[in-house]
Amino acid sequence: MILLTGSIILILAGCTKYVIPTPPCPEGDMTATFAADIQPIFNKNCIACHSGNQSPDLSEGWSHEELIDGGFVDTDFPCESILYQKFSDTHDGRATEEEVLMILGWIQNGAQDN
Repeated sequence: MILLTGSIILILAGCTKYVIPTPPCPEGDMTATFAADIQPIFNKNCIACHSGNQSPDLSEGWSHEELIDGGFVDTDFPCESILYQKFSDTHDGRATEEEVLMILGWIQNGAQDN
């Protein structure tokens, strides 16, 4: 019985050996505000497609509510936010690295409508 219990513990402990660590979340620009920094990024890079016909609507007056209510930002896990991940995936190159870090910092700072 002791041998069986010990074997099971060794097998279960071995399962965690192959967990792939996730890269650390970078530090974003924590000084970014929505009105002065984030909305201008959307105006310049996003509203050609996201101005009412495609979700989220990133037009002024609608964008913050669309992002928050639509689940595009996750203030608990900012690097897992759909908004942040889009700029590293299907929308890569549509914003500068500095702009992406502004968006990330805004999310890390609570994604306030300021």
